[in-house]
Amino acid sequence: MTTQEILFTVDQHVATVTFNRPDSLNSLSLEVVKDLLALIRRIATDHDIRALVLTGTGRGFCTGWQLGSAPLPGLPGESFGVSQAHLMEEYFNPVISELHDLSIPIVAAVNGVTAGAGVSLALAADVAIAASSANFVLTFAPKLGIVPDLGATWKLPRLIGWGRTQAATLLGDKISATDAAAWGMVWRCVADDELAAAVLETAKRLAAGPPGIAREVRHAHHAAYLNSLGEQLDYERQRQKVLLDRRSFREGLAAFAEKRTPDFYRG
Repeated sequence: MTTQEILFTVDQHVATVTFNRPDSLNSLSLEVVKDLLALIRRIATDHDIRALVLTGTGRGFCTGWQLGSAPLPGLPGESFGVSQAHLMEEYFNPVISELHDLSIPIVAAVNGVTAGAGVSLALAADVAIAASSANFVLTFAPKLGIVPDLGATWKLPRLIGWGRTQAATLLGDKISATDAAAWGMVWRCVADDELAAAVLETAKRLAAGPPGIAREVRHAHHAAYLNSLGEQLDYERQRQKVLLDRRSFREGLAAFAEKRTPDFYRG
């Protein structure tokens, strides 16, 4: 499936969604956000897809919402803030929520400039790999007088700490791919010409993993942010009660005993 502003392909159980507005460094139009949400929902129901890659064409991964690109839908007399809040509720926030609930692993291939809500989308991935020339810019506060959104205020302090998050948000300085990897904002930083191969190898490895385990791990770590130690221990106990009875565990155990690679999708 290919549209003008977003591309979608599937190869060897790996789906790739590519933002395709290179002239604007892959800023997000309303149509792109709608298409992205529709694609995520389609992927969620396609059991042949076992991993998802998010990336962009040209020199940018994604530079976020293109403010002022077109009139926003809304009621007569409605303020810009009110109409934008409605769009966030209907389209933008569901993108992040549905990515969070996706059963398959998500890889972000950060290939260039990443700004605003584009940073939030990169942070929504389970594994983010950045090209060495990539950078991250939180443009919200210093340029526009607004707070980061699409989950960035929830995710970033937990990844890189309060001090770095406050400074990066208030100053809006570029965060290099090297610093992003050193701080724990992304998994790896690789040479530009190695990004595609590194992402493909990672996505294939993840696609071969147990069905649904990406969501299980994602939700377990999310719960840990909110739970006390005792509550998290009980959460782990409850999930193990379910997971230990699944075929994936039996296959993994058998493969370990037989000294072979587990085949979680066999028969």
